[in-house]
Amino acid sequence: MSAINLPDTLLRGERSERTASRHRRGSLTAGLIVLGGMLVFSVAASLAGGSASHQDLASALAPPGHGGHLFGADALGRDVMSWVGGGIRTSFEVAVCVVALSAAFGCTVGILAGYLGGWLDAALMRIADIQLSIPPLPLFIAASVIIVNNLLSLVILISIVGWVPYARLCRARTLVIRERGYVAAARLAGRRRGAIAVLHLLPGLTTEIAVLASLQAGIALLWEAGLSFLGLGLQPPYVSLGFLMSEGKEVLSQAWWVATFPGIALALLVVGFNLTGDGIRDLFNNDVSGGLR
Repeated sequence: MSAINLPDTLLRGERSERTASRHRRGSLTAGLIVLGGMLVFSVAASLAGGSASHQDLASALAPPGHGGHLFGADALGRDVMSWVGGGIRTSFEVAVCVVALSAAFGCTVGILAGYLGGWLDAALMRIADIQLSIPPLPLFIAASVIIVNNLLSLVILISIVGWVPYARLCRARTLVIRERGYVAAARLAGRRRGAIAVLHLLPGLTTEIAVLASLQAGIALLWEAGLSFLGLGLQPPYVSLGFLMSEGKEVLSQAWWVATFPGIALALLVVGFNLTGDGIRDLFNNDVSGGLR
């Protein structure tokens, strides 16, 4: 009897595996489609709507579809669609720069702490603990004089907050990888510590770093938009989704489109980055969730 049912069991297992595989690819594909679509929209909106900073007081608070403004206009007659397109581009720039800087510094600290151990490990992790104990918002408020209308300073400040997850993740994974046979063989072969870290430790961390980077990118652009909304981040002539939402809340009852369209764009960006991170994690299925705790 069991021999007769065995093929059915195998077929069900294969179907289940194919379904899971499609789901894993689906999350990644959906995330990349959302992010790619937002980039295409950013370029198209900038080309179709002209300069986001152009003011036309005669079109102030024009509703969507009127006066050549597909998404309407704000209180100064600036085209909302052009502003949203420019804000998407700014969000991508901030997210990519913050992730690159945070990952570079955090991964270096984490690999050094995990591989060398001893007093260096203890010192670096205590610094990370101190960083985690400082609430980000008071830090941003204290530094608001520096980051106002300064994209580079804003990126550096958000990166100061964002490097710790990379350091803790890389340290935890390095403690495991350094005990594997190929790392021990490289040490016995006389390879230098720097070469071992780059050639043998770092490749084993790429999946985890990619997942964390995708998730942290969404957090970074939320911080940028939130600070700009509060008046602590980027202000004109920089184009920020958060700033336009801040302007829109003042006229929300009579011009809902000023705040709504930037909010939708910001939500789609966050969803796109999160779907991409979930898709990478599920695709490689490399026990990433354990490393992120």
